[in-house]
Amino acid sequence: MRIAGEHQKHKAVVCMTTFNRIDCARINQEIIKLNYARPLPIVHACSSELYRKHCEDLLVFQEPALLQQGALGLLQQSLAAAVQAYAPEYIIHLEGDTWIMDERIIYQMIQQMDRRRELMICTSVWDEDQLAFRYLKQPSAGLRLQLALAAGLRKLGCDYQLTCRDSLATQFFVIRATPRVLECFQTLEPIPGLDLEQALYRSFMSRFGPANILRQKVREPIHPFNRHVCEALALYSQHWPARGTANDERDPTHPRYISPAREGKRETLLRFPSVRRGAELQRLLNARDFDYYNPGACRT
Repeated sequence: MRIAGEHQKHKAVVCMTTFNRIDCARINQEIIKLNYARPLPIVHACSSELYRKHCEDLLVFQEPALLQQGALGLLQQSLAAAVQAYAPEYIIHLEGDTWIMDERIIYQMIQQMDRRRELMICTSVWDEDQLAFRYLKQPSAGLRLQLALAAGLRKLGCDYQLTCRDSLATQFFVIRATPRVLECFQTLEPIPGLDLEQALYRSFMSRFGPANILRQKVREPIHPFNRHVCEALALYSQHWPARGTANDERDPTHPRYISPAREGKRETLLRFPSVRRGAELQRLLNARDFDYYNPGACRT
C-alpha cells in the first residue's frame, strides 16, 4: 500500500473507492472539495494504473483484483488509511461514480447519528423489487395495480415481492468509526454465491442488530428504479457520461436494460447550476466527444 498526502484530524472523512471510472472519481472529488460549502477530507483508494492524484487528501494505490475481492480490498484499504490519518468519528463511503450533489444529505445523516448514539451505520438494503422487474419486462394494468398495492403493504412493514433484504449497501454509507464497526469491514470476506452487500449484512448482524442501522428508506427498493438515480438522496451513480452514451448490449426487453435515452452524468451536472467549480467537471459539461471518459469502463 502506498499513501501520499497530508494528515489532519476531522470529525468526518470521505473514503472513495475507484477501479476504472476515474473521470467520475475526479469530478466526485471536485464536487466535494470545490463545491461543498463545508468540504470534507477525502481518502481515495484506486486500482487504476491510469490514475494520478487529483483533489483527494490521501491517495492509496492497490493492485487490480476480481470484482468483489477488488471492491472489498479498496474499501478496506481506504478505511484503514482514513483511521490512521484522521481518527475520524464518522466515515462516509462513496464509490467513485456515486455523486451526492447536496452535502446537506450527508450532514443530516451524521446529525441523526449524533442524536442517537446506538446508530452505527446509515445505509439502505441492496434489495430488488420483483414486481417492478416483471412490470418492466411485460407491462400490464394488473401488474401496475399490484405495484400500487405492494407499496402500501411495504409501508406497513411487509416485504411483499422484495428479495435480497438481508443486505447492506456498500455503494454509499455512513458509519460511526468505532473499533467494532470497523472490524465488520476489516474481517469481511466475500461469500461464494452472495453479493458483497449480503456478506456485509451477515458480518454486521453478528455484532449488532437492526436497532443499530439508520435505514435510507427513501432509496428502497434500490433495484430497479433507485439504482442509478435517487433524487431524495441527491444521489447519482450512472455509469455513462451523457445521454446517448449508454452502451447496453442486452435486448431492450430485458428489465435491466439501460436505454441510450437515459440521462447521464453530464445531465446531472446541468441539473445543479450551483455546482460549477472544477476543471474536470467543466470538461464534461463542455465536451462534444465523450470517448475520453472513464477509459475501459463499462457504460451500463
